[in-house]
Amino acid sequence: MESKNALWRRESQLRSWNTSETNSASATPRDRQLSAVKFQDACVFLAACSSCDTKEVTWLLGRGADINTANVDGLTALHQVSLVADIRYFPIFQSALQNEWQTCLRGI
Repeated sequence: MESKNALWRRESQLRSWNTSETNSASATPRDRQLSAVKFQDACVFLAACSSCDTKEVTWLLGRGADINTANVDGLTALHQVSLVADIRYFPIFQSALQNEWQTCLRGI
């Protein structure tokens, strides 16, 4: 009796498998470029500042990254650099800060 139950359950499993979405999916992997996760520049900029990645910070500032971008806690990129206290960043931020200051002065 148990062998009949086991055979019936196995047949049921195979029927379910044959009609499943997984079984009908392609066996060839998808292109990794199409499925890659893409983060917003602001997130990348904050992460680069937190991890002391001077090349990435310089590149993102060149692309127009906003130094006033803040995380959910309200900490800006400059706050994060100050927390890390890595002196290598201050020359990188200096020109961006000067541009920001000039913009503020024009608005007065």
